[in-house]
This record gives sequence, C-alpha cells and structure tokens, in this order.
Amino acid sequence: MKNLIITASGSDRSGIVSEISEVITTHGGNFEESRMSRMGSEFAIIMLISISLDMEESLLVALQSIKGLTISTQYTGVKDVSDANKYQIDLMGADNEGIVKVLSEYLAKKSINIIELDTHITHAPVSGTPLFNLKAIILLPENKNSEKIHTDLTHISQKLGVKITLNKSESIIELV
Repeated sequence: MKNLIITASGSDRSGIVSEISEVITTHGGNFEESRMSRMGSEFAIIMLISISLDMEESLLVALQSIKGLTISTQYTGVKDVSDANKYQIDLMGADNEGIVKVLSEYLAKKSINIIELDTHITHAPVSGTPLFNLKAIILLPENKNSEKIHTDLTHISQKLGVKITLNKSESIIELV
C-alpha cells in the first residue's frame, strides 16, 4: 500500500465529493484523512488515501478525467505525532489585516511547526461586526517552554487586539 495526497479544486457544484470518492473507492483506495470546503465560489479538497501499488496508475488516470477539477497528487509517508508537545491556539477578534502573518511569523521564528490551521469569519451577535477566528494545531520543539510561548502570545494578543488561548491538543497524524 502507498499513501497518496490528493488535492483538487474547481467551481463549486453538486456531486463533487460523490464523484471523486467514487473514483477513489472503485480503484481500491481508502480515505485516511480529508478536508473539503467551499471557499468563495470554488470547492477545495485535500485528502490522504491509501492505495495498493497495482491500482495507483489507473487511479491517477481516472482522477485526471474528472471534468471541472484541477487535481494534483503526491506520495507521502505517515508518521504519528506525540501528544507531549502538541498544543492548540485559538484566536478570535476584530478582522484586521495581517493577523495570520504576525502569528505565523512568530511561530516560525521560534521553530514551532504549524500542523493544522483553520480560519473563518463570523459576525458579532448584536453589531454584526466581522470577527476573525483562527484555530491552529502546533508542535512545540522539545526545547521550547509552553509558559514562555503563552506569555509571548499574550503580548501578540494585546498588540493585535484579539483573544488568544493556548492549550494542550489531542492526537493527530502528521504527514511526511
């Protein structure tokens, strides 16, 4: 068995998930993980599947025949990530330009790996003001102290005028 990452995007329409999952399943592929979302008028998919060596070539040909989707594939290994140094960052506040840039720059400078990142906009209940929401799963290096990171994130929170929390996170799988 091989592990394959499939990314696909195209104009949103009914049946995209059904069509791509049909192709994968009929070629003996098994879904391991996936993220699928409508973004604007487009639909985007990223998934990890496992597939037997004898079916991979016909799967790749069949995937490329799906009309209206731009599809790319990449082989990968799978590696478990220890819970010991895994944390979740939650951020919420006024939707200001540069929030992701400031947070990701800080994490990169501290050699902290972002495993997952999800952002979306909600609206405040009474005023309807756009609120930016971010959830990130990060992996702290062995030599990093979570209390120091928490203190730094508090300063970033004050600078950006948002609320940031840092907590231990659940088990995840890291792709390599």
